[in-house]
Amino acid sequence: MNEKPVICLGCAFWDTIFKVAHIPSHGTKILPEKAVQAASGMATAAAVTIARLGGHVELWARIGDDPAGDSFLLDLSQEAVGAEHIRRIKGARTAFSTILVDNAGERLVVPYTDPSLENDPSWLPLHKIAEASAVLVDMRWLEGARAVLTEARRHGVPTILDADIAPPEALREMISLADHVLFSEPALMSLATGMSPQEALLNIADDLKAKVVGVTLGAAGALIWQREQSGGTLYELPSVPVRAMDTLNAGDVWHGAYVYGLVNNWGTLQSAQMANVAAAIKCESFGGRLGSPRLPELLERSRTLQPPFANVSD
Repeated sequence: MNEKPVICLGCAFWDTIFKVAHIPSHGTKILPEKAVQAASGMATAAAVTIARLGGHVELWARIGDDPAGDSFLLDLSQEAVGAEHIRRIKGARTAFSTILVDNAGERLVVPYTDPSLENDPSWLPLHKIAEASAVLVDMRWLEGARAVLTEARRHGVPTILDADIAPPEALREMISLADHVLFSEPALMSLATGMSPQEALLNIADDLKAKVVGVTLGAAGALIWQREQSGGTLYELPSVPVRAMDTLNAGDVWHGAYVYGLVNNWGTLQSAQMANVAAAIKCESFGGRLGSPRLPELLERSRTLQPPFANVSD
């Protein structure tokens, strides 16, 4: 087990999640079957996943000095995530979301981020990065992500980018700074319109120095391009079939499991395949990141996996 911490930087939200029969297409009032509130956000959910798998992890993020921020920290305290470097911004509101999840597991997310949350990353303890096992950043705090990725590369610490949907110019900048660039499908296709995911991934990987470029495809699993001595190879990694109850945070759980595998020497392809399983397990439970698995469950569900991985480069 790697004892050096993973540092996750980025999104910190207070989520209110409602389970409904269907998401309405017109103005109406609907009564939810159940509801939960939880600390969430891309970097937050990834950090919780790493902690649940047994990893040492810290979350670097910004929240407000408001009741939602109190709730965020209280909820996160139930998980083994280092919260020492979550900064509370005086006078700001913690980012929050209202989310509807229907019977098919699909969701409608309405997020709000207070412009008063300061973007200045100068308070970040960048000196700690030299002792990290890896850093994972998302696209929701670009100034912080840029500082962390740059410092990590300076020290040879592996850098992982959760490349979710963002303005194309911001995506292009951030993907140039990471060793492992892992797209959501919408983000990938926003940079390569008119192509298949395979074509888009190969096209973008050709222009990067990254060691790994991948994309998560929901129920279809993931595509992973890995740089090798002869150039690069694209692999197709299928997911495992589940009855999806809630797809919220599935991609974030995927990224957390991938990083956990990476720092514990599972290798790129094994880490990605285990991440597929972790995300699938999460989708079986309502409540966003609350469904992220523990290590024994992940290992048990992974016993039926069928390596080798399909090489789709040809």
